[in-house]
Amino acid sequence: MAKVIFDENNTIFALDIGTRTVIGVVATFVDGNIKVLAQSMVEHQSRAMLSGQIHDIPKVAQAVQKVKEQLEKKLKVKLHKVAIAAAGRSLKTIRCRVDQETTGELEIDQMQINALELLGVQRAQDSLEQDASQVGKEKYYCVGHSVIGYYLDDFPINNLEGHRGKKIGAEVLATFLPVSVINSLHAVLARVGLEQLYLTLEPIAACEVVIPEQLRLLNLALVDVGAGTSDIAIAKDGTITAYGMVPLAGDGITELIVEGLMVDFLTAESIKRQLYLGKDIHFQDVLGVSMTVSCEQVLQLVEPALEKLAQEITQNILELNGQIPPKSVMCVGGGSQIPTLVERIARKLNLVQQRVVIRNRSNINCLIQDKKKALSGPDGVTVIGIATLAYKKLGQNFVTVSVNGQCFTLFNRNRLNVLQALGMLEFNPRELLGQNGKDLHFTLNGKPKTIFGELAKPAKITVNGHPANLQTLIKDGDVILVEKAVNGRDAAALVEDILAEMMEQRKGQGMPILTLNGEVVAAKTPISPGDSLEIVWWERAEVAAAKEDITEEKQESPQGIPLEVTVNGINIKMEGKREYILIDIFNYYDLDITSFSGQVKIKRNGNDAEYTEVLQNGDNIEISF
Repeated sequence: MAKVIFDENNTIFALDIGTRTVIGVVATFVDGNIKVLAQSMVEHQSRAMLSGQIHDIPKVAQAVQKVKEQLEKKLKVKLHKVAIAAAGRSLKTIRCRVDQETTGELEIDQMQINALELLGVQRAQDSLEQDASQVGKEKYYCVGHSVIGYYLDDFPINNLEGHRGKKIGAEVLATFLPVSVINSLHAVLARVGLEQLYLTLEPIAACEVVIPEQLRLLNLALVDVGAGTSDIAIAKDGTITAYGMVPLAGDGITELIVEGLMVDFLTAESIKRQLYLGKDIHFQDVLGVSMTVSCEQVLQLVEPALEKLAQEITQNILELNGQIPPKSVMCVGGGSQIPTLVERIARKLNLVQQRVVIRNRSNINCLIQDKKKALSGPDGVTVIGIATLAYKKLGQNFVTVSVNGQCFTLFNRNRLNVLQALGMLEFNPRELLGQNGKDLHFTLNGKPKTIFGELAKPAKITVNGHPANLQTLIKDGDVILVEKAVNGRDAAALVEDILAEMMEQRKGQGMPILTLNGEVVAAKTPISPGDSLEIVWWERAEVAAAKEDITEEKQESPQGIPLEVTVNGINIKMEGKREYILIDIFNYYDLDITSFSGQVKIKRNGNDAEYTEVLQNGDNIEISF
């Protein structure tokens, strides 16, 4: 396939995954204008989605795959990243004010503003999670936010960038949906090989192009009437102040047509769409009988559903707007084309008919209009809003990731990786690296010896179940699991551990005398840092050494100097050396140390003694344990 090379910095692939249809556009943004390069719409072949919620992931993925393939065929390019929007089912909104101290010396830049907004989103998420009603319930995911107002040193200001002050603030309206809703969208994208570029809420996207910033000083309402839900947004005082959702829309009307005319759902959907033409409608019922009905007959049939839908929409608008009707209501979405719906909304809000209108692509000022008029109606508006928002937030949007089961909303820096994400979450770096155990330093028979501490086990990191590291790139919706590093254990040893090493080399030489810091100790005595351990084989090794000493001394002095001492009441005569130390007595005194239990104590003339003490004639030695 020959590829059409276009600039990813100003070209966006956007999808509006609706209850009845999937609409995709590839649009480019140049000099503030939007040009649609290609677009496609595919209907679900069954009710794979209900009320804006995906119920059958494989079937929704099939529709998305068709749209993707059609766009790729038109453009001769592979599409990899996509901007999407979620319907407002189970929507929760949190409004909060955040402030930050600044130096006052430097100009406030966009990065500081983004960080301030992020703080607001995180504060809103904390508030939602602390809500008692949410204890034990599903986690929520931030799908978008609006800044209601900025503050500089506590005074309202339209734009903080470039100003100096000691304190900046922002009032943020954050919107959240259950994680399960977002996970189902991600599952669909994964099945068709797409990566999420940007995620927003459908009414936020529609507002971007239907109620642009210059119109938000007016008190306006937007209603996006889809097949499964009717999403609502309120604008006033220069910003979007509230979002809402009604779990009723076009499908409720279609279901009445199914029952009243005895047709299948797809046929009923076709009948509903022909209502705005005002002509007779021809169809076959489930029995194969050809039928013809007038638009008036069908509208009379669906009267209860239309009335209920209009009532729910107006009631939600009033609740969001402080029980005051807005100045005007702008309607988008395929469901808004059903005859009499906008008239009913106007009547219930006590507005003149001209104040409740249907908006289509011709009302988007910055959109270069398509001469073919494809998808030019109200059903093609939201997807343009998704693309527009994604372009504006490209590289600057927020992402939500799960870290060890807890959701966090982060500012999406360029090429965000695990390390940056954990850093923004103030994750303790010691928990990632760990510490090796302390080494044990001591002396063995006068020579330095070291037993090394256990090496730390580094943290184990996975992203979406796959092995990862701190440099692994992450994206919105990723699930990060971090098994904290395990510190190594400090080195530890008993005397018997060292003895065991030496015994391998001295098999058959009997048991040695074990002394620690000059005292005879048991084999299970622990060794502490700085200890002096002496392991002396007296039974054979020392005798051999003594014989060598005697031989040498005999060469110097054939007789040597005899010495008599008492050991535990037994007289011992030692010969062959010029000088004797206490340990020499074991060459003459039969002591079975294998029968020892506890710590051996040796006294010389009633005082505690060490093995290296020089003996004098007539010394009294006492050995006990």
